[in-house]
Amino acid sequence: MVDGRQKVLCKPRYIRILDAESDEVQAKEAPFMTEKFKFSPREILGVKYDHAQMTDGGDLYLTRYGLPFKEQLLPENWRETEWFLAHRQKLRGTSTIYRTKTRPVDGHSLDIVVRYNRVGEELPVDTLTLEKFINADFNSPFEEITILNELRRTHIGGDRHVIPTKKPLAVFAPPDLLQLWQTGRLESKIAQKLTRYPEAKLDIRRQYIIIYGWIDGLDALQMADHLNLEGMEREKFLIQTTKFVIDELATAGFRVLDMKPAHIILRLDEHKQLVRRKDGELLYALVDYELLERIHTKN
Repeated sequence: MVDGRQKVLCKPRYIRILDAESDEVQAKEAPFMTEKFKFSPREILGVKYDHAQMTDGGDLYLTRYGLPFKEQLLPENWRETEWFLAHRQKLRGTSTIYRTKTRPVDGHSLDIVVRYNRVGEELPVDTLTLEKFINADFNSPFEEITILNELRRTHIGGDRHVIPTKKPLAVFAPPDLLQLWQTGRLESKIAQKLTRYPEAKLDIRRQYIIIYGWIDGLDALQMADHLNLEGMEREKFLIQTTKFVIDELATAGFRVLDMKPAHIILRLDEHKQLVRRKDGELLYALVDYELLERIHTKN
């Protein structure tokens, strides 16, 4: 994210994806590829996936970003109960979201974020937001990745920059079938999604987990704490930073309905100053896409 290039940093027993403005995949020659499962190409909502069904009946959909790390992203290498409990770190937010890492494969591990998709659930947002966006709904997993990829391809400003985000690596649907009351989903909301996007088949009883690459940095709230900002200075920093990101998203033709400072990742340079772009504005990454949507404008 920091220097405008996508990097895959390989250290002993560790791989970290640092996201940025480049949309290229540089880890094409990763030597660790699995032959355990047959992956077949699938296209869902305009995004190409490599899909395989696990031996237990679970379904793994790898994006072009996740394909070079196929072995690490097998559920057995990050979701096995003891491993997951030992390595997961709950992240800030109302959703079920964790930072974790995969088991080492050929000496390399992948730092990832796993989030349980909330498609079909009621929105836990304030009344004003619900009244303003009466048709707001959580994105389904494939819908979320499609919209995110569109954002990643959108260039804005005189320098034609893009808005950095986490890279979507995969969607995993465990085989377990839950009771409707366990899912928290509404049948009417799932029916609407299936009507609108019939190719993105959803089972109301299954969980869907989206796997993203981790981005280093501090969210705007953490950064305010780190910089020891207090009172009006802190409030001004958070308001201005959030508004700046909202405005840039709007310029790109997108919005996040519940935009918060916690959705904005910032970094400090070697001089302990906020990293900035060539145009002097803050360099940031957007890291929450549950309510990311296109802005439809009338001509």
